[in-house]
Amino acid sequence: MTTRAAVTVGAIVAVALALETWLLVGRRSGEPSYRPAAAVIVPSLEAAGAEAITQSFVPGADGLAAISFVPILRGGGPRTPIDLRLDAEDSDVPLAHRRLRPEELSDGVPFWWEVPRVERAAARVFILRIAVPDAVRGEGLRLATGPPAYRWGDLRVGARGQWGDLVFETRATRVHVLDTLRALRREVPWPLRTDAALVIGLLLMNLAAAAVIGHLVDGRGEPAEDRS
Repeated sequence: MTTRAAVTVGAIVAVALALETWLLVGRRSGEPSYRPAAAVIVPSLEAAGAEAITQSFVPGADGLAAISFVPILRGGGPRTPIDLRLDAEDSDVPLAHRRLRPEELSDGVPFWWEVPRVERAAARVFILRIAVPDAVRGEGLRLATGPPAYRWGDLRVGARGQWGDLVFETRATRVHVLDTLRALRREVPWPLRTDAALVIGLLLMNLAAAAVIGHLVDGRGEPAEDRS
């Protein structure tokens, strides 16, 4: 292989390794959120008494750790405690519950609810439930909503479906691509689910690609046969 071909192959391999490193460690994924433009955000229907606000969502990674929502308190907010509950469609038992004091909420400021970490969260359907059970109509809670652009979940108030989706965000502890791969490898035998096996596999793949690229580059540099 000529010096020029070796430099070309080395550069291609270096770029490939840098891209793979960014994909595995630098790139974040799996944290669902819905944050529409301020111009299209409107208050939801009121959560009061038996009428609770619920929003379903689907995380893309394991380790669900927190959820946010945005209270709309213009014109007065709730005077009684607010109940938060996190459910999963495949579980009969609530995953988390918290009771808030009204003064813990601020108008238009996202409230972050730290929940006990849900390790197996990827691809499951969760439901955030926000209720003000002791409130009468007019003294409940409204939340920021936008158009129905979050296609993985639905917004409901009581038993009624509502047009739109809740403005929300989530945080997770396993949101890098490498963490997602760890979750996907849980069911394979132990030697294959380790990070060392992943690194070795990537190195072998890169070496094979470098060999192919080197062969192609070196072949182009060889002089054509004299057929005269």
